[in-house]
Amino acid sequence: MDASLPPKKIVIFYSSIGYGHISAAQAIRAEIHRQSRRTEVVLQDIRAFMHPVWRRVDERLYWFVASNLPECFESLFDATQTGGNRIPSLSMLPTDYPEGKVNAYLTQEAPDVILSTHYGAAQVLGTLREKGFLANRRIGWLHTDFFEGYFPRISKLIDRTFLAHPELESRWLAAGVPPDKVITSGMPVQFEAVSAVARQDIRARIGLSPDIPTLTLAGGKEGQGDYAGIIDGVMRHVPGSLQIIAACGANARLRARLEELRGSLPSRLTLKVVGLVPRSDMTAYMGAADVLITKAGGLTPAEAFTIGVPTILLDVISGHERENAALFVRQGLASFAGNAEDAGRLVEEILSDPVRREEILTAQRQYRERTNIVSIARFALDDAEDPVHPLPTYGVEDGAPVLGIDAALARLDAESPAEVELLLSYATSQTPERLVRENPFGHLAIRIEGVVYSANYIADPSVDPNFLQHVSLADYLYGVTRPSPSQVHTNTYGMAYGRETLGLRVRGVPPESRAAMVAEARRQEGAFRDGSLQWHRSDFNCADVVAQMLAAGGYGRRSLGNRIGLPSMPLDVFEGIRARFEEDPSLQEELIAYRLLPGTQAPYRFSRFPLSMWQPLRSMARVLSDASRDELEQATTRQVTGYFSDSRLYVEDLRACRSASGTEDIPLVERPPLALEEAILADLRRVLAVYLELPFQRIGRLEGRPAIKGFDALVNRGLELARLATEHAEDGLLRLRADRLRALFNRLVEDYGQIDPQRFELRHVQVYLAQLRAFESVLGRELLPPGASWTDRVRTSLHVWWRQKVVFARRVAQVYFRKREK
Repeated sequence: MDASLPPKKIVIFYSSIGYGHISAAQAIRAEIHRQSRRTEVVLQDIRAFMHPVWRRVDERLYWFVASNLPECFESLFDATQTGGNRIPSLSMLPTDYPEGKVNAYLTQEAPDVILSTHYGAAQVLGTLREKGFLANRRIGWLHTDFFEGYFPRISKLIDRTFLAHPELESRWLAAGVPPDKVITSGMPVQFEAVSAVARQDIRARIGLSPDIPTLTLAGGKEGQGDYAGIIDGVMRHVPGSLQIIAACGANARLRARLEELRGSLPSRLTLKVVGLVPRSDMTAYMGAADVLITKAGGLTPAEAFTIGVPTILLDVISGHERENAALFVRQGLASFAGNAEDAGRLVEEILSDPVRREEILTAQRQYRERTNIVSIARFALDDAEDPVHPLPTYGVEDGAPVLGIDAALARLDAESPAEVELLLSYATSQTPERLVRENPFGHLAIRIEGVVYSANYIADPSVDPNFLQHVSLADYLYGVTRPSPSQVHTNTYGMAYGRETLGLRVRGVPPESRAAMVAEARRQEGAFRDGSLQWHRSDFNCADVVAQMLAAGGYGRRSLGNRIGLPSMPLDVFEGIRARFEEDPSLQEELIAYRLLPGTQAPYRFSRFPLSMWQPLRSMARVLSDASRDELEQATTRQVTGYFSDSRLYVEDLRACRSASGTEDIPLVERPPLALEEAILADLRRVLAVYLELPFQRIGRLEGRPAIKGFDALVNRGLELARLATEHAEDGLLRLRADRLRALFNRLVEDYGQIDPQRFELRHVQVYLAQLRAFESVLGRELLPPGASWTDRVRTSLHVWWRQKVVFARRVAQVYFRKREK
């Protein structure tokens, strides 16, 4: 095969936060070189692009929260996945990997193909593609975990996603990812199944008895898990002789503790303790085992399934690992231990029950048979996999329209039926100007059943008999053929090729109201033809047209500007009518976003949020800065959108949702994740409970000596929880008051600073603990329960709202004065 393939350069991004990502990258590189020895493969750590200081802090924080704050970790994970599902574009999500640096690196390296074994790198590559970069580079991503989250959205941005299990592929397809963008490849590992004879040979080679059952404990690079508790549980449940290999990773404290424990074990138990070992040694330890106990990361369990060893998964890290475990258990690949006692019982079950053991091994054989690492190398090497570029005429008048219009709108009608729809289109321009000079106020139209009525500001009675367009929603948003002679593409039709549009869909409008609106449209048309009515920017514009039609149907609401004789603004009318609809309990409303399609070649293709002269502060903010999404935009629940290098139309649900992985497995998920502030409170109380178990006499004995690491970590854990609570309250959590927490946190930091880690003084520790208890007490009182009174919620919401307004005003002022200085 090598001779037929031209030499290429391939960059594979991985993340050094765990070993699994680089191990997968190495396996892919080996397979590429097996097929094409002349191809250059560069492995690149995506974390190298982070700020060096933040990189060190970030890794420590990750392992600290993952290991010590289980409720917070689960809540943060859930919030991240929910946020990824709700955000209109993944480019809006914060990232630790600067896109500019990544793009500059790829420009310098000039690879033909870019692969990633880490979702963060894949997300950055996808957002670069969305912004028009990397258009000529194939981009592929191997998802090295076994859960869904918001990650199908990454797959829509790139060319190919490789998944570890068919269940994941079915989830990706259900999430709307096209079949040609996803394939089940399995997890790339460089090992083969181990036979019973080979297992005995491995044991002999590493200094163990070939004939005694063997258990391997592996807690990842950080050596996570209650090893001592597991060994104690195994000792109670397994009656016969047993060899235990404990791989402690870089956890020196754990290794020292187990070395000390080894001397007290009964003679029937042999304990081999190792630290951080090469991957080949770790593979040998797994191959030697009759049972493996490990955490539910993505790669180690996959390696175990490939080797063929019954696996027990620990509930060590929540979030993604708990969802991984859910899939493994659901597919019969492994068992799940909620605690050390369960682990001991499951070891005995596997060792004593050959039927149970064979069930697991059969499921693992089926998993191995589906592994297809060749597909990843083929994607990287085959030029037929090059990305499809938009046609030069894509989105141009009389050119190529987006594909799948009818199917997308039919799906939207099924999911969000409505008889009436208010359509607010953004301002659009031919250049990326902050203040759109041609029409900064946008456009307003209305759809009644299947017809969109929209004022045509250049309509000429001698050419067009209609002042209002009478077009379908498909043509209004995605048309490329002029409906009538006096039309302007992306200004009066084909809106999605040049601007964003918000659609307020309303269900339940009575037939007589709809008929009255249509009759008003006809009246306007008649007045246009007899010359008594004509479009005017101030006296009768698109907003006036829609407002009068709605008023005829019984849904009138005059804006403040309109009441005092000032011009109507599309944004004001849209929001006023939305409020009017929401007052009617017989109606159902949903706000839809019809996104500007990326890659369009239309002359008008730069879109800005519509301004209003009667909302000066709001409009100024949109002009002066790239502010976060407007409150109106944040209320959208679905979007109809497209992706760069993909001329298909997609319908996406933006409502908060969580991956369904594991939700049907009661032993794995006993309850939904706590809200973040509740999780912080639960973890803080757990830390304080540990403090209460430490007599002050014991702390006093440390005075004047270097702090023991355990107590020092406990002190830091309390401060970290208080910091999380304070910062998230200040970010706008509606159920927490930020002012009092900030004052208490400042006091806590001062008291923390008095503790010398090299010279413990009891009085400083006591003051710090008292302040931490005070913080917990206030946090518990300020946390409004789900059943809190309406007045409590309003008071807290107003407090947060006022703080947000103050912060926003500061930002606007900063931008203004920076511009003046320039």
